[in-house]
Amino acid sequence: MLEDQLIVKPLPAAGMSAAAISEELARIEMPEPYAHFTRAFRPPEDVQQVAKAAFQRFMSDNGFFSLYLPYMQRIEQEVIAMGVSLLHPTPTSTGNFTGGGTESNFSGVHAAREWAKVHRPNVRRPNIVAPRTIHPSFQKAARYLEVDVITTPIDANGRGIASEIAAAINSDTIMVAASAPTWHYANIDPIPEIAAVAREAGLWMHVDACVGGYVSPFLEKLGVQLTPWDFRVPGVMSISADLHKYGYCLKPASTIFWREAELQQYHYVAVEDEFIGTYKLAGFAGSRSAGPIFAAWAVMSYLGEEGYLRLTRRLLDLKARLTAGINAIEGLQMWDAEVLPLQFHSTKVSTAAIYQGLADKGWLMLGLVKPAAITLPIDPALTDEAVDQLLRDVREVTEHLNKVGGGPDGNIRYA
Repeated sequence: MLEDQLIVKPLPAAGMSAAAISEELARIEMPEPYAHFTRAFRPPEDVQQVAKAAFQRFMSDNGFFSLYLPYMQRIEQEVIAMGVSLLHPTPTSTGNFTGGGTESNFSGVHAAREWAKVHRPNVRRPNIVAPRTIHPSFQKAARYLEVDVITTPIDANGRGIASEIAAAINSDTIMVAASAPTWHYANIDPIPEIAAVAREAGLWMHVDACVGGYVSPFLEKLGVQLTPWDFRVPGVMSISADLHKYGYCLKPASTIFWREAELQQYHYVAVEDEFIGTYKLAGFAGSRSAGPIFAAWAVMSYLGEEGYLRLTRRLLDLKARLTAGINAIEGLQMWDAEVLPLQFHSTKVSTAAIYQGLADKGWLMLGLVKPAAITLPIDPALTDEAVDQLLRDVREVTEHLNKVGGGPDGNIRYA
């Protein structure tokens, strides 16, 4: 593993030429389509070029000033307005631009903690209650913010159980969190039931829609029936949604949305400094490239509703094709997914052995450890040719292991 390797490399006495640098980077770059699933989530090439042009133009501008410089503030607020418009907002719903799902979820936990100081002042050691499929970024945020996380059982489809959450809530609980969907099972937790539990207990309810926030609205417009999860659900107070997933924007880009503008006050940290005055930023980060902000605006403006619907239709086509192709291979089973990503496993031989066999063929894959599964975070940039190649390789690896045996399932290990 890379973290076990000690790299000793002094700064070169003389700089490399641009040509030599390009050659070295080309040498180590993973080729398409084998690294496709670790580069997700990408739109078609024309959308990528629009994003890259905007990113490059503004990448040296400092996003630190997004609350203060009019040209940057307008673009960032337009991104927020376009995003929140998809979520059945209230008249005052708003949000903030962040650097990724981890920061968005951190922001939700932080806001809930600050809100609880006012609305639940008797809390001693604050905790969050969530299904055990909640994203690890909540555990990370909790470590930073000195908040505990209580996780609850899930059902056979990987969804949280409202009654289990209700039973786990105690006098120190400040937040209930759930997913729309989970990364692991790609199914949406029963948000209406869970939000009702949170509302009854007088708690902050956060929905982690980092994966689904920018695709579920368009799935619904295309007639896909989904569990309600956004601000149409009473009690949902904040939602995280990643622009750099199915918003097809350049990394790092995410959003945190607030049901009412008054809730946003619990997000901000304003420090009065005797030398520079008020230190208040849109998110956790200080200096940051403004490139992602402008790239997000460019992508959303370029695609519009029609474009997002077109790309969502492509996702549905890819989902159907890959599901049929994987299920046609003896011993493999694609999981039922309400949204995305796709997951499949082997019922006959070791899923981890199939994963390793694909790695040996050059595929850089994602996966789950428990239960073992191989993850396919499909996107509209995935070509028909890449799908054909993947299915051929999966079939070849699986059929070989079906003959020789793949051993018991072990951990999925990353190449």
